[in-house]
Amino acid sequence: MVQVRGEGVQLLWVTISLLALSTLVVVTRLGVRKWRKRLGMDDWLMCLGLLLYAVTASLVIVCCFYGAGQYSKDLTETDIHRGIKIYYIAEFIYAASIVPIKTSICVALLHIVYAYRWCALAVWGVMITVAFTSIVFIIAIANLCHPITALWGETKGVCHPQLNSSISFYFSAVSIASDFTLATLPGVLLWNMQMKRRVKFFVAIMLSLGAFASCATIIRLRLLTLYDNPAEFMYSAGAIGLWSMVEEGIGIIAGSMPALRPLLDLPVFRRGSTNGSDSQQACIHGKSYMPGISNQGSGKLVQVHSHSADVTMCSSVGDGSSRDDVT
Repeated sequence: MVQVRGEGVQLLWVTISLLALSTLVVVTRLGVRKWRKRLGMDDWLMCLGLLLYAVTASLVIVCCFYGAGQYSKDLTETDIHRGIKIYYIAEFIYAASIVPIKTSICVALLHIVYAYRWCALAVWGVMITVAFTSIVFIIAIANLCHPITALWGETKGVCHPQLNSSISFYFSAVSIASDFTLATLPGVLLWNMQMKRRVKFFVAIMLSLGAFASCATIIRLRLLTLYDNPAEFMYSAGAIGLWSMVEEGIGIIAGSMPALRPLLDLPVFRRGSTNGSDSQQACIHGKSYMPGISNQGSGKLVQVHSHSADVTMCSSVGDGSSRDDVT
């Protein structure tokens, strides 16, 4: 083992920070869903994604102490071989963890968009494409060398270093497209919705995080050519691994943000609101995707006008004590 230096320092602390933050967000998500009695498949899928992300992060952290982000001239041959082996295992789990994370987001979106056929088809397309791409990626990296132990120098064999960068380009391109789709769909659906300022702020943060995950993948895309130099594999592991961990960590956080929306109804987030800011009307115009609406508390006005598949829902809260829940 060696002292963490170079790109490895950033990789180490970013990985630790994102692992802690994503764990906190998912635990809070589960608490909110249990409080609202709405635990569902999307929650358990995100938990599985977090578990796989935690395993990947743990391997990456260990890899930092075997020279990730450092040049080969500063490392022993033993450390390089062990570091490559650990990073290689982390690549497998990284590819697998993408599937439950993005599937969780897709399942949550399907509850909202199932009445909009084109949106539902787009979400299903993302799920199928991500799963297929992950399988292709795993199969490809399993065939980087024959036998695979030749990759980290245990045996002699034939390796294809360019295969790693090529399949990573393909995987990253699909990730960018899926992230962009999942980040923009909620914005399209909310385009004609009038919301309170704090809700708009919450939605803006959620969409910004989704866009940032795409940016992380784009940055990683520019670094993938580093894989073409097998002599400096550990340096490339530090540079590329950093943005891989950012992509998944931000994905978990962004995918869990919608589940935290009920926290905005807590008194601590409603302090300082005036009657003028609270007594506003929120209207949703579009096709009905709500199985039922229950009004709790002492709301002043709730109106639902349904004509065929079209729905207009307006709610006005005068004292901040009532809310409309979609059940």
